[in-house]
Amino acid sequence: MRPVRSTFVRWPSWAPKWSIISAAAILVAAIVAAAVLAARDPAEAPAPTTAATAGAPVTSQRPAVVPTTEPGTPTEVSPDALQLRIATLAAELAATPVVVRTDVGEVQLTVADLGIALESDATYSAVRQRRSAGSGSGDNSAAVPWSALSIDPQFSDRRYRVERPVARAVLANAAEIGVTATPPSIVVVNDSLAVDLGQPGQVVDADAIVDQVLEGIALAYTRIEIAAQLTRSLPLEYTPELQQAVNEAHERYGRSLVVAYSDETHELTLETIAGWLVLDPHSTPPGISLDTDGISPYLEEAFAAQSAPFTTATMTVVGGVPAVVASDGSVACCADEVGELVAEALVAGVEVPIALPSRPAVSREEQAYLESLGIVELVGTFTTRHACCQGRVKNIQRFAELMRGAVVEPGESLSLNGHVGRRTEEKGFVEGGFIEKGVLIEEIGGGVSQFATTIFNALIHAGMDIDEYQTHSLYFSRYPFGLDPTISYPKPDLRFTNPTPYGVLIWPTYTDTSITVEIYSTRNVTVTIGEPQEEIREFCRRVRTDRIRVFSDGVNETDTFHARYRPEEGRNCDGTRSVPRLCVDPLLGATGAADGGQAAPGDGNAAGDSELEMVEDGSERDDGTIVECPPLECVEKPGERDSDQERYPDDPCLDIDLEALAQERESSEGTSGEGEDTESGTGGEGTGSESDGPESDENDDETESDDGTGDASESSGDQTGVGETTEPERS
Repeated sequence: MRPVRSTFVRWPSWAPKWSIISAAAILVAAIVAAAVLAARDPAEAPAPTTAATAGAPVTSQRPAVVPTTEPGTPTEVSPDALQLRIATLAAELAATPVVVRTDVGEVQLTVADLGIALESDATYSAVRQRRSAGSGSGDNSAAVPWSALSIDPQFSDRRYRVERPVARAVLANAAEIGVTATPPSIVVVNDSLAVDLGQPGQVVDADAIVDQVLEGIALAYTRIEIAAQLTRSLPLEYTPELQQAVNEAHERYGRSLVVAYSDETHELTLETIAGWLVLDPHSTPPGISLDTDGISPYLEEAFAAQSAPFTTATMTVVGGVPAVVASDGSVACCADEVGELVAEALVAGVEVPIALPSRPAVSREEQAYLESLGIVELVGTFTTRHACCQGRVKNIQRFAELMRGAVVEPGESLSLNGHVGRRTEEKGFVEGGFIEKGVLIEEIGGGVSQFATTIFNALIHAGMDIDEYQTHSLYFSRYPFGLDPTISYPKPDLRFTNPTPYGVLIWPTYTDTSITVEIYSTRNVTVTIGEPQEEIREFCRRVRTDRIRVFSDGVNETDTFHARYRPEEGRNCDGTRSVPRLCVDPLLGATGAADGGQAAPGDGNAAGDSELEMVEDGSERDDGTIVECPPLECVEKPGERDSDQERYPDDPCLDIDLEALAQERESSEGTSGEGEDTESGTGGEGTGSESDGPESDENDDETESDDGTGDASESSGDQTGVGETTEPERS
């Protein structure tokens, strides 16, 4: 048989001639420059480049080592980056075109079509072993830390899997290049397996073509063209060794098998099974194997009526383990391992129907892609609690349902507002607690900030990058101090980026009294969260919390999260009111309240008279006049507030001597009756109380809210440039 003439495409045929001339000129110039340097100082002459050679071809499925050219400029990488680069290289290699041309015609295949694939795990291990072993110069140098390793872009330690029977089968049917021989096959004769020797004809040397492809990919060619010769094939001889292979195959696979899926059964006849048997007459001794890859497509067709139509793939968590499923939960025949299952049943001589496992009713491409993201384990989780059976709880749970199953790919970002959208009644949201300008109100979708706080803490424990967040303007004790983002539509938002080489799955769950968010991926970062550091600026509390992340490649990063809390509901950091004071319009008569008709923020009936309408101080009446609420009366008792603490600008006790006021009150109380004394004391405590705010968990859960609307005054009042509305400061 004449040898195959091989041509590796060194320059695309479509390239202009002047490009070839330019390239040749550059090459000549480089050679001349090297010669000049060598003549000037032999020690400075460039080292000779070792010619690349292809490794010996391997006919089995064991990996073959195929060296590349010498490494180019080293590039520092981490283990995760190396794995991603190898995966990319494997995909590029599989799609590399291979053109086989004869005098009759040509056929275009890919490297994958010819049974050649990059062994990703073996390549990774080889690169890591070599690069971690030191310089290798024989000077007993210490091992190089993995974080400091560098590799050439083409990976000189690549490993390949070479399956020559695949190439032979493909090229044996390539009619485009004039192949006319009928290859040998396994058939059934008198209920027994036998060999059809096929018919001689025009063939190409498949093994030689595989060798030339290996040489081409070793030299990093992105397109390989091979000029092959058609030769007359020799008839296959029926040898005792071939007969022995047929006998062994019949012993293993020479029977029918009944399979079942759903409520239907199907018989795999001996003729059907023979069609999956592959003969390799070139091996010594000749081998007959069962092609399990062909079993699954056959069974999918056989049980198509019992399978659900394909739909979109998504991910779920079952028993703490992530898995790919159809978006509607439907299944189809059959699972990937069905080929091995049938092979094992044939060898074992199973006589009863074997049940075939299902798989998600999605395309295999979608399923394989989601599985390739490496979402395999829990990497972060957080839980917050709430009271049962409120409108806000329904909103929290609805938001969790809309977020459940979201997948964030490596390097991609996700916005909670972008994913869920505006909270509306049509989407299942109801009225719940809300913060607007530092005051608690009711609004559609109120309460969902508890979900934002929960997922935020799960994300920072999972090592995610937090791109955008804003903390609550009021602190609620059910949340981590300083780590309690709020959310509203369209702002403030919570947005994060996945900085890892693996996908991230968001999986919220809830009970009647709690919400939990779990983050699934592959663990490659260790997170340490420091204690919150608090300071008082003006009347507000400013909180700083540091986070330290140590990635698997040794990279260490620290970032900082900031929070700012109002001194109380309805107050800005400078002590001014965030909303006007409410009172009964003085023109309507008596105020009905000891504080001059003042109403606490958010309390529309603090004046004690449900028949009188509350109005804002400074608002305009219908006749154009301005409402002026009566001045507040100082009713504070000594000891209720330390005299050295700052007071709000509108505090009625700001310039009053409390000790003198107390003496005056004691003198007045001494002349009053016992019943009046009791009433006066009670009234003083009631008007001086600050129990309107969320002082206890019970009151917080039942009457208060945690949601903010992105009050502009929150950010504008922060003169430091570091606040909850800004991107987290990174150190």
